[in-house]
Formats: sequence, C-alpha cells, structure tokens
Amino acid sequence: MKGANSIRNTLVSVVLVERPIEDVWEHWIGAAFIKQWNIPFDDWHCPSVMNDFREGGQFNFRMERRDDHEGFDYRGVYNRIIPLEYIESTSGGRSCIVEFQAIDNNTIIREKFEPDTITALDLQQNFTDSVLGNFKKFMESR
Repeated sequence: MKGANSIRNTLVSVVLVERPIEDVWEHWIGAAFIKQWNIPFDDWHCPSVMNDFREGGQFNFRMERRDDHEGFDYRGVYNRIIPLEYIESTSGGRSCIVEFQAIDNNTIIREKFEPDTITALDLQQNFTDSVLGNFKKFMESR
C-alpha cells in the first residue's frame, strides 16, 4: 500500500466547498449523489455508479458523453479510509488520495493522483479540476 507521501509524478486539485465536512463526506461517498456531481464537462454524465465504500471495497463510475456515449469506466479499490479525513484508492495501478479538511463550516478537498501515461497531463488536470468544481456547485446549491 502506498502512503500519502509516496505518490510520484502527481497532479493535485483543490477546492473549497462552503458546506460542513459531514455534509461533504456524505455526498462524496453516496452512490446516488456521485451520479449527480461526477461530471467533468456539461456534455458528459455519469449514468451508473457502483460504490462499495469500505477498505478493500471496489468502485466503478461510468462516465460518458451525452451525445455519442463515448466514455470510460473509472474503477478501482479503496485501500484506506479515515472517515471525514482521507480516502486512498488504486485504479489501474495508479494511486489517488482525497483529503478533507474542515475549516469552520467549510471543507477543503484536495485530490492528489498519479496521471496515466497516455492522456495529456493538462487534460487530466482540467478533467479533475472540473469534476471538483461540479462537486462544489452541487453542494453549494443544495
């Protein structure tokens, strides 16, 4: 298992969500909620989510373009979970760490991940930044 400091060649996305950490956590891990916010761009959607949220549990988030169903499955396994603080997962041999920090009634989310070697780094960064931005909009409009 990799630790938070062992991810090399990482990309990082950060967002401040103006909602309490308990609400953020609940909506980050709930499958019905993930389908609503796990959308990188306006012309995409997340038609199916399987989320066995526990250490050793598997996840699969299907993401597709709305017009032609071009898409992919983001699947992996949860390696370590610290409720309201930390989620470490592995997908395709690449590590992802999501950290949550409460500040007053706000929550900072920081996602650190190993990029794949095929997709351009700026596209991967924009994709993750956009998903986190959509999560922020989803949460703050509730």
